[in-house]
Amino acid sequence: MLNLDQIDHIQLDVNNRALVHKRYLENFDFTRATSLGHWIEGIPFAVDNSSEHLGLFESKSIYSTPVSFSVTSNQFSNWQKHLFEHSIEYVLMEHDLFWSMHFSDPGGTPFEIKSYDCIA
Repeated sequence: MLNLDQIDHIQLDVNNRALVHKRYLENFDFTRATSLGHWIEGIPFAVDNSSEHLGLFESKSIYSTPVSFSVTSNQFSNWQKHLFEHSIEYVLMEHDLFWSMHFSDPGGTPFEIKSYDCIA
C-alpha cells in the first residue's frame, strides 16, 4: 500500500500575485515561507502558516481549486471573527458532520475552513 506523510504544498495560480501575497500576510496570518530554504527564491511569494505551504504562481489561466483546512471549534470561532473584522465575505454552512466557512482570496481561489467538533 502506498502512503503519504503529509501535503508538502498547494500551488495556487493567481492573476495578481502581489495583491494575493499581501492579503495572506495581513489578513490570514501567513508569513513569507523561509523553511523551504534557497528553493523558495524561485517562488518569491510562497507563504506558510506553520506547516501549511502555499505557492503563489502568477498565471493568466486561473484554476479555481478549492483549498480546505480543518480546525478545532475554538479556531473555527476565531476564523469567523477574523473574517468578519477584516470585511472578508464568507458563507457559513452546516453539514451533517461538520460546519464550514467558504470565502475566496483576491485572486478568486476558494477556501473552506471546517470543523468537525463545532457548534456555530
